[in-house]
Amino acid sequence: MRHWLTAVLLCFSIQAIAEPVDFELPDLDGHKHKLSDYRGKWAVVNFWAAWCEPCQIEIPELVAFQKANPQHQVIAINFEDTPVADTKAFVRESGMNFPVLRIGTVPIYPFEPIRGLPTTAIVNPDGEMVANQAGQVTRAMIEEFIKRESAGHPEKH
Repeated sequence: MRHWLTAVLLCFSIQAIAEPVDFELPDLDGHKHKLSDYRGKWAVVNFWAAWCEPCQIEIPELVAFQKANPQHQVIAINFEDTPVADTKAFVRESGMNFPVLRIGTVPIYPFEPIRGLPTTAIVNPDGEMVANQAGQVTRAMIEEFIKRESAGHPEKH
């Protein structure tokens, strides 16, 4: 079990950004969301697309993570230019229980450029990006990463 846990924790590449990061993007109804709106929580920022099969496999893991961890926040960024109605239908069918934002026209530093889809970044409660993972993640991977990171900083849990 210990070897499995170590492998899970190493899947996220540690990419600490010492200062708070932020972005502002519209949701599917056009309302603006800022990453800084979620300060004080661990934020899981996920880049995905409906055509991406690994993304489709990963979405239920993110839904389960959000349901089990309402003190944290998943934020999904739709990394494709599709009609809003189509994206809304996909979101509804997938049961996504977190904000879904539309990608902008300007890269979001330090989140982009991404290396592939899906890509997931983890932002600590202070707004610092502490990890970035290209490829699928699971609920367990995210929970273990946050648990490990929080152990050293009890005020961030």
